[in-house]
Formats: sequence, structure tokens, C-alpha cells
Amino acid sequence: MSIAKAVLALDPKVRYVAVNQRGALEEMVQGEGHPSFNPLDTDRMEELIVNPVALELFVRRGNLDLGGVHFLVVRYGLQFQLILPWRAGHVSIGVEANGDPLTIAERAAALLSS
Repeated sequence: MSIAKAVLALDPKVRYVAVNQRGALEEMVQGEGHPSFNPLDTDRMEELIVNPVALELFVRRGNLDLGGVHFLVVRYGLQFQLILPWRAGHVSIGVEANGDPLTIAERAAALLSS
């Protein structure tokens, strides 16, 4: 099973999963029953530019004296976005606005570390 599909299976509130490694998108999967709120190109730019930069900024700060970064949580108007550092990049997870992003982030982190 792919990483994206495994993360999608963690919770029915997971809308979307993307895997970026070494600056290249390896997977972008939209969950069944969760149509995208925006065009595919917007998601691609978020995964290739926005999320890697945001993660890098917080990782640098976290590594100074806060014990690193486990994950980022962004609250957009329509959904949560989770960004987890993973191997040579990140895994990004869209979560329904009425989902539990912290629980999903912890489950995803456990999955990615196994």
C-alpha cells in the first residue's frame, strides 16, 4: 500500500494526502467522497513551494532550542492542513474542518515512523 493510501485510511476525515521527497511530488491522492476545494495546480504549488518553505522555517526554529518539529497544523477556512517532516521531504494531509487534526497528525506520525 502506498504511503498516501495508508494515511488516507487512518481516518474518514482525511481529505487529501501528498508525499514530497527531494522536492518532487511522489504522490497526490484525493480521498473518495472529498472533492478538492481548488484546482490541482494550486495543490501542486502548495506542495512544491509553500509547504516545504513553511516546514523549513519551523524546523530551523524548533531545532534551535525547542526539540525540533513533529508537525505543523494550518487552519484554512475550509480545512486543516497538516505538514509532517518525513525522510527527505514531507507528507501533507488535508483534514475536514470538523476533523481532529491533532489526533490524525499523531496517528500519521506513528505510521510514518514504523
